[in-house]
Amino acid sequence: MKIDFKNEARYDEKRISELIFNMETRGFDLFPNYLNNQVSDHYKKLLEFALNDYKPIGTERSYLDKNHLHDLLCRDISFDRLLEDPRLQQIVEPFLDLHWIMYAFTSSSVPPEGENYGGRVHVDCPRQISNYITNMGILWALDDFTLENGCTKVLPGSQHTRLIPDEEFFEKNCYRVPCPKGSLIIFNARVWHRAGKNITNEWRHSLTLNMCRAYMKQRMDWVRFIPNEISSQLNNQARRIIGFDTRLPKNLEEFFVPDDQRLYKPNQG
Repeated sequence: MKIDFKNEARYDEKRISELIFNMETRGFDLFPNYLNNQVSDHYKKLLEFALNDYKPIGTERSYLDKNHLHDLLCRDISFDRLLEDPRLQQIVEPFLDLHWIMYAFTSSSVPPEGENYGGRVHVDCPRQISNYITNMGILWALDDFTLENGCTKVLPGSQHTRLIPDEEFFEKNCYRVPCPKGSLIIFNARVWHRAGKNITNEWRHSLTLNMCRAYMKQRMDWVRFIPNEISSQLNNQARRIIGFDTRLPKNLEEFFVPDDQRLYKPNQG
């Protein structure tokens, strides 16, 4: 299936204003019907194949992450196409500025009658800086998220505090985010959250993206990690998000190039 988001209609000014208000107050927002059913099913099929193909490297972290795959952007260009979506830039730019990049792209699958490593109460960013967001998270739901199959739970407004909620407090005050397949959840990475427990006999699948400021280090050297035969086919937005505009020169020859050939593009914060 050919994936193409480049001509998706933009959100209007009113919806973006609502997004900004929701992010500044409760710290998250929901966009239903972001992906249509056909596209969601395509990603789900690719993800299921990758999960079946997964082999732990040998460390404990590799085992814990067995349901959080880190190399999907290297496997199939369909996943990379998500980074070309003009709506993605539209909903992230108000918070991380024009030149934001990708910190990490993973999956989050909750097995039948089980849970995954994302089920612990956690944040996706260790930094607490008042009135300044360094990281944000996005989740694309590839199945209906229900109370029974482990929909995401968030603690509204918790991005504003350095305090760490214990599990009892979190469960008492959290908000469950049930949503239909194809929805997008966006949140401040300082919001405390967790994946719920899946008490059904079916998997619950999603894709996730962590985004950061252009001057920050990424989890992976994505420019080198993603095969060139994939990245070379992507548009300028996707290549910027991957990190092509924030590379470092490895020698003086690369440093003293004309401005239009710089690996680290100017004026990115």
